[in-house]
Amino acid sequence: NVGSSRAAGELAPMAIVSDEALDAHLFKKTPDTKRGIPEAIFIENVEALCKTRKSTDVVSRLQELHTKYQYMQSSIAAQRASLKVKQPDIAAALETVNHLIAKRDSAPDDEAEYTYQLAENIWAKASATQTTCVCLWLGANVMLEYTLEEASELLTLNENNAATLLASLNDDMAFLRDQITTTEVNIARAHNLGVKLRAAEKEAETKATPSAPPKSFAPAARLVSDDRGMLGGTDYKWKQDQEEVEVWVPVPERANKSEVKVTILAESLKVEHAGKVVLQGQLAAKCSPNGSTWTMGSGRVELSLEKAEASQWPSLFEVEEA
Repeated sequence: NVGSSRAAGELAPMAIVSDEALDAHLFKKTPDTKRGIPEAIFIENVEALCKTRKSTDVVSRLQELHTKYQYMQSSIAAQRASLKVKQPDIAAALETVNHLIAKRDSAPDDEAEYTYQLAENIWAKASATQTTCVCLWLGANVMLEYTLEEASELLTLNENNAATLLASLNDDMAFLRDQITTTEVNIARAHNLGVKLRAAEKEAETKATPSAPPKSFAPAARLVSDDRGMLGGTDYKWKQDQEEVEVWVPVPERANKSEVKVTILAESLKVEHAGKVVLQGQLAAKCSPNGSTWTMGSGRVELSLEKAEASQWPSLFEVEEA
């Protein structure tokens, strides 16, 4: 029996459903050669884009696009890895079929001696008469009999298709990496603009009402415990206004965004780096996960939590003072 494999199929186009006016500034459709992967657009003027919409809406949409790019990247990586495993099998099967054809043509009446692998490190020899046909595995427990010429033609076609598809997957992977990088830059710029605009609003409010108490700023205390058990002893910083809470969580200086996972729920917050929990706790009040965002700074994770209700929080987490 000779193993065979068919090239993998095309990926389905990535579905993008959202505000068309906003999406037109964030990505554009690409030719069919890119298999439906949208091309990220570098936002030249973030300020102009955020004049008619909240910066948090832009960041949220960009993060959604970034997540879809990452999903597509993992799908292509899995398909490419599977294809690399199949290519040697196709080449070995084709070599065997061509060997049988050469033996048949050179000595059609002679027996040939073959070495079979019975198990790891166990081989056996056997003699066989010349054959004019072979059976090929097509997958899904399906095996068909072909003449040697038909088998050679099929395997050659599969080998060429596999090489072509692998080259296409490599191109798509490189294209996706560029789109992910562009989207991450856009997220950082939109987030920073939002921070800048909120700071300007706070300053304007302070000037308009000089007698009003200053906005609270709480440098981080160490977490001790809450009603769900012990929390990490991570130093962090946070500040708030009536509508938003900003948090800075330290991570290693060379940490990559791909190593960081942030989970923002209505009543809790969790920050992980390289699979290790850096900060986790029950929030002192509810936030709105859909309006909350995060990004990477220099050696820290920067979070912006939108409050569910406009009020002052007594602390970031429900903590017991040590």
